[in-house]
Amino acid sequence: MDIFIEKLVKKKRDTLDNVIIFGTIILALGLMALLIFFLGPYATSVFLCIAIGYGVYLVIVSRRIEFEYALTNGQLEIDKIVNEKSRKNLITANCRDFEIMAKVSSEKFDELSKEISDKIIAVSSLDSENIYFFITNKKEEDDNRAKRVLVLFEPNEKMIESIKAMIPRKFFD
Repeated sequence: MDIFIEKLVKKKRDTLDNVIIFGTIILALGLMALLIFFLGPYATSVFLCIAIGYGVYLVIVSRRIEFEYALTNGQLEIDKIVNEKSRKNLITANCRDFEIMAKVSSEKFDELSKEISDKIIAVSSLDSENIYFFITNKKEEDDNRAKRVLVLFEPNEKMIESIKAMIPRKFFD
């Protein structure tokens, strides 16, 4: 029987997002004021102010991030979607290759998270209740060596049950 489960998670704005947006707006307003002050209210300065405004818009919408999880016959794919337009695959891994999967609130996470430097955080917020992690090997694009990576994500109940059925000895609640 084929298994296909999909979930979309919208990232909540955090303090870093707000600082980036606020800083970009302040910087843009300062640049616009300097342009008008030095160049005067001519077409060139107006055009440059419009370009700066568009740049600010691009920075703001780039902070709209969603993560899509797709579980297909044991293959878990996690994609990052920016502003509902550009999609980047963060990781594709077979569940049977997971070293471990457990809740972030478990003691296993505290032990293992210190060992692994490469992390993929694909959650709405780190304060969410149902965050799970898994550790697997991810092949680098430039070379064929695999690196251990720790992935944080928020699967739904169907996904959890399907993964648990595939890797019962590696799954911890």
